[in-house]
Amino acid sequence: MLGSIIGYVVGFNKEHSILVKELNKLYPIRLNNQSYKFINPLLVYIIPSADQDSHLSSLKNKISDLISAEKQKGLIKASVFMLDLNQGRWIGVNENEVYPPASMFKVVIMVAYFKGEEQIPGLLDEKLIYTKDIDEKTKSRAFNPGTNLQVGMDYKISELINRMIIDSDNGAEELLVSHMDRDFFNALFSMLNIKDFAADGSFFISPRQYSLFFRIIYNATYLNADLSERALDILSNTTFNDGLVAGVPDNIVIAHKFGEYISSKDNKITNMELHDCGIIYYKDTPYFLCVMTDGNNLNELKSVIKNISSLVYQNYQAN
Repeated sequence: MLGSIIGYVVGFNKEHSILVKELNKLYPIRLNNQSYKFINPLLVYIIPSADQDSHLSSLKNKISDLISAEKQKGLIKASVFMLDLNQGRWIGVNENEVYPPASMFKVVIMVAYFKGEEQIPGLLDEKLIYTKDIDEKTKSRAFNPGTNLQVGMDYKISELINRMIIDSDNGAEELLVSHMDRDFFNALFSMLNIKDFAADGSFFISPRQYSLFFRIIYNATYLNADLSERALDILSNTTFNDGLVAGVPDNIVIAHKFGEYISSKDNKITNMELHDCGIIYYKDTPYFLCVMTDGNNLNELKSVIKNISSLVYQNYQAN
């Protein structure tokens, strides 16, 4: 009897110690708006990985095996972060590896402008003129896909945001950035505890960090409900269909943004990166998936993202 009691106590203390250790890994990210005296709104909770969950552990192993196999074919590196938006469980493979976000940064610009609309109603209806200087700056980008904006024409900010996100129009991005209130932009980065640009203007982010932008939109904890809904609606109309979208059935809605970054030397491509991150609305269990890749062949990178998206989707179907 005494031995059973001792065993129970030892077991309880061990489980309690493990529980306390796991709970100590939980921490909140709050709005920290100095204009509030009595409240400090919660944005998201950071929780530990769900690697011990059997089916998620199996999924993580499958993703790792896929990445290892693709490295034999020329893939340089890949990182994955998957988050169940209802239960908060997540897994990652190299999820803290950082990459240049490329066009995925356009989501940050949209959020900053939408925050401006909250504080200055009517901001999104204001018009901006696409100037020759902005056009030249846009076209000076290496391997730039171009823009559909016309020099001398004016465009509503809301239309520019649509073009920037849906068509990934770089001219719209340059025009919006040139008129953006940096206070909204800097406050967003500071709040999420994400490092801003380096002295040379470069910026890098990991899949896990990037998830925070989508999480605060999905939870409507940074923007109001209407603007959060509007942001995800725009993202659901993105025209890039060769990554996450290709890995799921046609009837599945995905609110996402891709980014393509090309490195070059002496006007010759040395390597390229392709990323695709967003929310997959699978039945009543939506999940966030972010895949960032680095390699030498764009079509192979598209295939990697597609196959990882398919693996995650199949896991949800099976479980």
